[in-house]
Formats: sequence, C-alpha cells, structure tokens
Amino acid sequence: MLAIAPCTRGVAYACFEGPLSPVDWGLKRTKGKNKNVEGFKAVNALVERLQPDVIVLHEYALPGVRRSQRVRRLQHLIATYAHAQAIEVRRYTRRDIEKVFKKLGAATRYEIAQVIAGQVHAFGHRLPPPRKLWMTEDPRMTLFEAAALALTYFGERGLLPDEGP
Repeated sequence: MLAIAPCTRGVAYACFEGPLSPVDWGLKRTKGKNKNVEGFKAVNALVERLQPDVIVLHEYALPGVRRSQRVRRLQHLIATYAHAQAIEVRRYTRRDIEKVFKKLGAATRYEIAQVIAGQVHAFGHRLPPPRKLWMTEDPRMTLFEAAALALTYFGERGLLPDEGP
C-alpha cells in the first residue's frame, strides 16, 4: 500500500506492508514551473519500484477541500494513472483521518504525528518539535501526512491498536 501526499514542496510518500510495517518513505522535492510533471514522474517511479496494490490519497474532488488547484490536478493525475494500472485508489478526507486517530487519542495534526512516531518506530526520530505560531510548518510533517493516510487505510479495516502509545 502506497500513501501519497502531494504538497507545495513536492510529494511525500509512505509505503506499508502492514499496519505498522513501513517499507519505504520519503519526500520527493519538486522545483520550478513543472512541479506536477516532476511530481508525477516521481510517483510513476515509486509505483514501478514498489508495485503497490493500493494507492491512498487525500480526497481532492469534494467541495470545500483545502488544497491548491495544482495539487488537486496532480492528485487527479495520480488517481487516473493508478486506475489505468489496475491499482485500487482510496481517498480520505481530513475528517476520515481524524476519526481513526481520535480512537488513538489524537486530534490535531501534531498529535497525529506523535501517535505515528510512537507506533511506527521508523518514524520516531523524524518527528519535528511542536510548531510555534510564528513558524512555518516543518517539511517533515508532510511525511507524517502520508503516514496518516496509510494508517487511516488500515484503521478503516480495524487493523490498528485501540490505544495510542
């Protein structure tokens, strides 16, 4: 299962074999005018290398979704590509993610990242410090967004523990 979280800096991803078993993760940075082209090439390479049976994305098509038009276009391109490759695509809203992580004692994005860092040991040392009001978001948080999508996929299937760390 490959969770993909496109963002302004590039494409974060987390590939899992099971609920708490990450295989690969990272952030493919994109620059310049053709961020979607670079992002799509990165996703294409990931799909070819990792051979996922499911791709998980943020919901991008519903009204009120707070994603830039560029990121929404990239997500649509990724979903279309996945369908053409006979890969199942799952999309989750922010509310879907919050519902799964509420059971684990997390409500905010940072609390969700803390739960992930506590349960998925490979992510533990990647947790950034809490953000102050005047700070921009740490780029590592996008990695936790991808991991949150992945764990939402497993949580929806009842494959996560019932309590946080």
